[in-house]
Amino acid sequence: MIRLRLLMGIALASVLATSPLGMSAQSAQQQKASPDKIVYRGVVIDDNDEPLIGVYVIVKGTKNATATDAKGEFNLPADGRNNTLVFTYVGMETQELVGLADKKMTVRMKEDNSNLEAAVVNGISRRDKESFTGSAATYTAEQLKELGPMNILAQLSALDASFIVTDNNLMGSDPNQIMDININGKTTINLLNDAYSSTANQPLFILDGFETTLAVISDMSMDRIESITILKDAASTAIYGAKAANGVVVVETRKPQPGKLRFSYQGNYGVAWADLSDYNLMNASEKLQFEKLSGHYGELDANGEILGDSQRSLYYSRYKRVVAGLNSYWMSEPLRTAFINEHSLNGEGGDSAFRYGMTFRYKNQQGVMKDSDRENIDGTINLSYRVARFNLSNQTNVSYTQADREKVAFSKFSRMNPYMPKYDEYGEINKVISEYYDSSAWAQQYVYNPLWDFNQKSFNTSNNLMLRNNLMLEVRPIDELRLQARLGLTIDKSEVEAFVSPFATQFINTESMKRGSFNRTSGTASSLDGSLLASYGKVIGVHTINAVAGIQLRQSDSVSDAYNAIGYISDMFSNPNFSNGYPEGSRPSSTIDRQRSASYYLNANYAYDMRYLFDINVRNDGASVFGVNNPFNTTWSAGFGWNIHNEKWFEKTETLNYLKVRYSYGNPGNQNIQAKIANNIYLLYTAYPNMFGLAATVNRWGNNDLKWERTSMHNVGMDLEMFKSRLRLTIDYQNRVTDPMLLSVSYPPSTGSSSTPMNIGATKNYSISSNIIYQVIRTKNFRWQLSGNVAHTKSTYFKIGDLLEKYNEEGRGNQTLRRYYDGASFTSLWAMKSAGIDPMTGNEVFIKKDGTYTFKWDANEEVECGDSNPIALGNIGTSLRYKGWSCNVNFQYRVGGQAFRQTLFTKVESLGEADIQYNQDRRALYDRWQQPGDVAKFKRIDDTSKTNMSSRFIDDENTLKCSTISVGYENTEARWLSLLGLSSLTVRMYMNDIFYLSTIKEERGLDYPFQRSVSASLSLRF
Repeated sequence: MIRLRLLMGIALASVLATSPLGMSAQSAQQQKASPDKIVYRGVVIDDNDEPLIGVYVIVKGTKNATATDAKGEFNLPADGRNNTLVFTYVGMETQELVGLADKKMTVRMKEDNSNLEAAVVNGISRRDKESFTGSAATYTAEQLKELGPMNILAQLSALDASFIVTDNNLMGSDPNQIMDININGKTTINLLNDAYSSTANQPLFILDGFETTLAVISDMSMDRIESITILKDAASTAIYGAKAANGVVVVETRKPQPGKLRFSYQGNYGVAWADLSDYNLMNASEKLQFEKLSGHYGELDANGEILGDSQRSLYYSRYKRVVAGLNSYWMSEPLRTAFINEHSLNGEGGDSAFRYGMTFRYKNQQGVMKDSDRENIDGTINLSYRVARFNLSNQTNVSYTQADREKVAFSKFSRMNPYMPKYDEYGEINKVISEYYDSSAWAQQYVYNPLWDFNQKSFNTSNNLMLRNNLMLEVRPIDELRLQARLGLTIDKSEVEAFVSPFATQFINTESMKRGSFNRTSGTASSLDGSLLASYGKVIGVHTINAVAGIQLRQSDSVSDAYNAIGYISDMFSNPNFSNGYPEGSRPSSTIDRQRSASYYLNANYAYDMRYLFDINVRNDGASVFGVNNPFNTTWSAGFGWNIHNEKWFEKTETLNYLKVRYSYGNPGNQNIQAKIANNIYLLYTAYPNMFGLAATVNRWGNNDLKWERTSMHNVGMDLEMFKSRLRLTIDYQNRVTDPMLLSVSYPPSTGSSSTPMNIGATKNYSISSNIIYQVIRTKNFRWQLSGNVAHTKSTYFKIGDLLEKYNEEGRGNQTLRRYYDGASFTSLWAMKSAGIDPMTGNEVFIKKDGTYTFKWDANEEVECGDSNPIALGNIGTSLRYKGWSCNVNFQYRVGGQAFRQTLFTKVESLGEADIQYNQDRRALYDRWQQPGDVAKFKRIDDTSKTNMSSRFIDDENTLKCSTISVGYENTEARWLSLLGLSSLTVRMYMNDIFYLSTIKEERGLDYPFQRSVSASLSLRF
C-alpha cells in the first residue's frame, strides 16, 4: 500500500498552488518571514521514512495553508507561536501537532485504511481519485466483513450492483462450484465460446499486482484482504490491454506494519442449512389422487372408480399404506446441518528498514449435502527491506485445498414418490423401489432407490497444491522517478479421483466384469510473470504530470494426464490394481499446453490546476493463442475529467461540496480462450502404423488469421457529494461494442472437422449503474447510514445474419429458449405465443404471427416472448454505529424481466408414463383442467402428451432477498483488554440469505440446494 506515493499526493499540491484559501509550497518557501511572524519548517514522511509529496498543512482555525514539496518539506509562515498544525493526506490518518518554531519538525504519518476509497488502485499504481478520469470503486475489508465473514465475491456483489454474480439454479450453494461473474453484463456469446473457454465473460483478477484466477480469489481468507477495487471502464482497465474488455478486479492484501512482534487471531464460525422453501411437491395422498385422475391406473367409471382389476388392486395397495400413515419425506436424506469454521493466526513486526509478516489459515467448510466439503490450508510470508532509495519485498504463499463432492444429485431424492417406503420391513435399503412397463420404450423399467447409491462406497474427490511467490524490486534514482521490477511464479498441482461402486444402480444392466469405474486426472500448471516499469510524477506550477511505462512478459504451461479403469468385483478397494482393465477401445490421455504473451504499455495523466484532467493509455499485446498472421494487437484509451468543484467561480457550500464529470473511450480486448485454438489439431492413430509413420486425421481446423476480440467502450460518469459530503452519488453510463467476436462456425464433415473458429458477428452492450450513500445522522459517537445501488444492462447481437442458423434450428428442435438473431438480446426468451387453455376442451390455444388462433403448435411461429434480464437489479441497506457497536442490514433485489417456468414445464405438464413414477409439483393436481368450463392455466389432467414451448410458461419475475443482517462490537480502549493481554477485540454475528421472496414459485437448487446460514466472527489483537 505504500508504493508510488509520488503519484498520490501531487494532485493536492497543485490545488493548493492556486487555491485562494492558501498558498503553494513554492510561494511559501519564497516568502520571507516578517519580524512579527514566525515560520514553521519540517518534513513529512511515511512509515518507511519516505517523503510524502502534497501533504496539506494548515494552521488550525485559519486559512493559512501550504503543501509539501517534492522532498516532503514545508515552510509555513504564521502569526505568533503555539499554533496547532493539521496534516492531511490521502490514505493517511489526519494528524494535529503543536508547531515548533525554533527547529525543523519531522512528522510521520500513518496509513488510514478507512480512507482507501479516496484512492484508486489498479494493480500497477495508486492514484488519488480526484485526479482519476475512469470508473472505479474501492471497497475495504471492513466493508466486506460487515456483510459476511467468508464469501468475498458474494459480499462484493452486495456492495456494487455492476459486479453481477449469477445464481446457479442447478448447483445452488455447492461449496465446490465456481461462481459465474461479470461486470456490467456480458459482451460475448458464452454458449458458443464455451467450446474454447468457460470464462468468456469473466473479468481479469489481479492479486497484489499479478494475474490470478477466480478460484484463488474465491478461496482467499477475507482477513488477508486490505481492499478490492473494481475497474469498469476503458480509462481504468486499458492498462491491461487485450485482457480487460470484461473489467478488472484488483485485490490488495494486508502488508506488515512496523513495531515489536505482534500477534492477532481471526476466527469465523458458521452453521448452514438447506433452503427448501421453493419446493412445492405433493404429499403421498395428493400424489395418489393425481395418478388416479390423470389416468395412470386406467379409465374410471361414473363414480370415479378404477375399472381394471389389476390396476385397481395396485392403487389400493398403495392407498392402504398412505392411510396407515406412510408419507416419506425423501429430501431430508441427503441433507445435514453444515458447520463452517475458519481460523487465521498472524504475526508481524519490524522497523522502518525491515518488516516481516506471517499468516497461517485453516478453513473447513461443510456443504449442506452430506459428503460435500471443502478444506483449505494456506500460509503466507511477507518480507520487506527498505534502505535509502532501495526497496525489496517478497511474498510467498502456499495453499492446499481438498474438495469432496456429493455422490448422488439432490434431484434424485426430491423426485421420489412419497408413498414409497425408504426401507423394507427389516430396515434394509432396497435397490429397486418399483417397476413398470414403458410402452413408449417397449421395455420393463425400474425406479431405483437413491439411498442405495448414496450408501455405496463411491466417491468424487480432488486436491490442489499451489505455490505463489511474488518478488518486487524498487529503486528511486531521483525524487520524481521510480523504477520497479516484478517477478511472479506460480506452480499449481491438482488431482481428481472419482470412483463408482460396482454395486451402483447405473451398472445393473452391465456385464459383471465391467461394473464399477475409476477415473483419475492429474495436472501441473505453472506460470512465470515478469515486468519492468518506470513511473514519473512532477508538479510544475498548476501542471501535474504522471506517467507509467512498462513491459510485461508472461508464459504459462500446463500438462495433464487422465485414465479410466473399469471392472471391479468389490468396492472395498478403488485402486486400479483391483480393476479388470481399461474400457474397450480407450487408452490413457495426455494434453500439453503453452501460452506466451508480451506486452508494452504507457499510461500518462495530466491535470491542469486539478480542474481539467486527462488520461491516455496505450498498450501493445502479443500472444501465442492467436493466428500467426495477427499475433499483436494495439489497444488504447483516453479519458477526460472536469472537477467542477475546483473552479474559482464554483463556491463550495454546505449544499454542494464535490462535483466531477468524466468521459472515457477505449478498445480493450478479450483473451479468455484456449491455448491452441488458432492451430490445426490432429489425432494420431498409434494402432495403425505404416511405412510413412503414424496415421493422422484432422480433429479441428485452426485459423492463421484469427484476430483478437476487441471491444469499443464509451463511459460517461458523474461523482457528486452534498451536505458536507453526507450524500454521495455516483452515476455511470457505459456502451460497449465487441467487433469481431470469436465464434465456432460449422464445416462440412468432408473437411474432417465439424467446426472451426472464426471472427464473425458482433455484440452491443450498454449499462447504467448508480450508487448512493446518505449519512442520516453523523456525530462523534453515532452514525446512521442508508445506501443503495442499482444497475441495468442489456446485450444484443448484430452482424450475425444467418451464420448461426444451425444453432437456432437445434434450439427449435430441442425446445430451448435461446436464439441468435440480429438485434436480439442475449437473454431473450423465444417461444410460440399462447392464448391459454380452452375452457371447453382443456387444450392449449396458440397465437400465430399473423394473429390467428390455432390448436397446432409450430416452431416456425415462435416470437420473442420475454427477456430474463431484469430491468433493474441492485442492493439497499442501512447501517448503524454507536461507539463500538454496529448493525448492518442488506437486501438484494431484481425488478422486471421474465423467467421461464421450468418447474411448471417439467413437473406440472408433459407427464408421461416415466414421469408419473416420480413425484411432481402440487399444481399438477390442483391447477390443471379437469372438466368443461374450468378456467385453468394448465392442460387437461389426463393429457400425457408432450407439452411444447409456449409463452404460457414465461412470467414476470421480481425478487427480494435478505442477504445480510449483522451486529458487531469493537473495543480498543477498555482496561480489561490489557488484563487479557489484548490491544483490541472485535465480535460480529451474521445471518445470511435468511429469506428469499419471488413473484413466481419455482424450484431453486435442483442438483444442490441453496442454503441459509448463521455465523460469527472473532478478532483478537495481542
